Amino acid sequence: MTTTQPQTNCPICNEDYLGEAPKSLQYMNGKRYHCRRCGYFDLDNTLAITRNASFERARHLVSAWVIRQNKSGITSPVVGKGMDLTRDDWPLQFEHMGFPSTVNEKLDALLLAYADMTSPLLRAELDRSRPQLISEVAARDGTEVRGLTELLEELGYIARAAPPGHDLLISGKGWLRIDELRQRKSTSDSAFLAMWFNTSTEGYRKAAIAAVWHCGYRPVIVDQEEFNGFIMDRVVSLIRDSRFVVADFTCGPEIDQNGSSKVQCGVRGGVYWEAGMAYGLNKPVIHTCKDTAEAKRRMHFDVDQYRTIFWQDDQLGTEIRDMLGSMQNPTFAEKLAAHILGTVGKGSYLPS
Repeated sequence: MTTTQPQTNCPICNEDYLGEAPKSLQYMNGKRYHCRRCGYFDLDNTLAITRNASFERARHLVSAWVIRQNKSGITSPVVGKGMDLTRDDWPLQFEHMGFPSTVNEKLDALLLAYADMTSPLLRAELDRSRPQLISEVAARDGTEVRGLTELLEELGYIARAAPPGHDLLISGKGWLRIDELRQRKSTSDSAFLAMWFNTSTEGYRKAAIAAVWHCGYRPVIVDQEEFNGFIMDRVVSLIRDSRFVVADFTCGPEIDQNGSSKVQCGVRGGVYWEAGMAYGLNKPVIHTCKDTAEAKRRMHFDVDQYRTIFWQDDQLGTEIRDMLGSMQNPTFAEKLAAHILGTVGKGSYLPS
C-alpha cells in the first residue's frame, strides 16, 4: 500500500520550510500555509504559479511581501489579492513594492533584522541560520544572506565575540547605525499624494487622506507644505522621504485660451512626473483615476497597464469600516485603504 507523502516544500519559496501541514480553507478554494521562511499566507489552489516564468522571477519578492504583511499585523494575507490575475505577468507587480534591491539597502535590512533578535544590553549571539532572514532582506537564498553577513562584519557593524570564537554580535558601531536606521524609518511613515489641485477633486482629497490615515501614514500634499526655494526640489525631497505614493491621474478636457502661454487642464503632466520619480526611487505607487470616459481616454497607455482604483463622486466618503472581512459596496476610501495595506502594510503614524 502506498502512502501520500506530506507536502514539505513551500509553494512560494519552493524550499523545505513548511512548519506544519497546509490547512484547507472554508472561505476560498485554497489552503493556509506556515512557512518558516515566508510566514503565514493563504493561497488559492487555482492560482497559476507553477511553470510561470514571472512568478519564478519574483518568487523571493512574494516571500518578502508575505513576511512584511505578517509583521504589519495581517496574519494570513492572500497572495495575489487585489492584483490583475488575468495577466501571466501578474507576479511582476511585486517588483514595484519597495523591497530592498541594492546591496546597501539589503545590508541595512539585514542589520535591522539582526537587531530585532537582541538588544544592546543582552549582547546575544546572532542566529544566522533563521530562514526568515532571507525574506526580511528580500534575498534569493541563504547564500546571499551569508554573503551580506560577511559584508556587515567587514564594515564593522557586527563582530566576533571575545574570546575568539565563531559567535557574531552586533558591535557598538552597529548599534549606532541601527539607531540611525530606526530614526529614519520612524520619520518615513508618510505618503505622498500626487493629484490635480482643483475644486473638483476636493472630495477625492478628503477620501484619500482618510484612507492614508487609516493605514497609519501621514498624507503629504505639496500645496499644504511650507517651504522656501524651488518647488521641484521640495517635491523630490518629499517623494524620497515617503513610504509610498498615491498618484491620481484624473484630468479634464484641455483649455487653450487665446493669449495664454500654457494649456490648462488636460493630462496631469506633474502627476506623471511625480509617479515616474517614485518608480525611479523604487517606491510603491498606487494609481487612481476618476471613473469617467474622458479621464480614462486621457490615461497614457503605459500607465494603463497598471491596476488603477477608479472612483466616482458618490463614493468619496471618509468613513472606513472594519476591513477584516469581506465588504459589500466598498467606498473609494475603503478600496484605497485595502490596497495600501495589501501593498505596503500598516504604518505607525497617528494623526493628532
